[in-house]
Amino acid sequence: MCLFCLFAVVPAKAQTTDTQQQVGWVSDVLGMRHFNGLRCPDMVGSLFRTKVLAADADRMAGCVYSGRDGFRAILRQHLSGTGASSAADFLTAYKASGFTQVSLSGVAAGGISFKTRDWTPTTLCETLWRFSGRNADFTLWMAYALPTQEGDVGPAIDAFTEILNRQN
Repeated sequence: MCLFCLFAVVPAKAQTTDTQQQVGWVSDVLGMRHFNGLRCPDMVGSLFRTKVLAADADRMAGCVYSGRDGFRAILRQHLSGTGASSAADFLTAYKASGFTQVSLSGVAAGGISFKTRDWTPTTLCETLWRFSGRNADFTLWMAYALPTQEGDVGPAIDAFTEILNRQN
């Protein structure tokens, strides 16, 4: 028997990726929908959905969004009642990584914010907000440059709040 022939027919698991359907995502009219009910539109405000995320040990499904000049957001769904512990884990992990926690104004004041890059002309901030819904909790993480993208944070939060209100 030709061993090479046998290995050529069976793909290596490490080289395969799960399809969106295999991790619970299906297309719907406005974007993608996970079997647990999370809907991720193709666009949220000025941000475009670039990826869907599978559930893992402590989080349910999620979606990655990108905007201009590197503005990024990740919306994650969590089991009801677990959003506070996810936010606490974020706080602990970022502090342990040596990032500087900052107090911001406006809508960013409602989240947990860290300065994660300050060696360039713009400062990169990362903020996590948590939301409690009727059937699930949600976290929204954003990475944005200050001061250039400061004006984008409020409209993005408003747009995500609107889609979360439609989820519950």
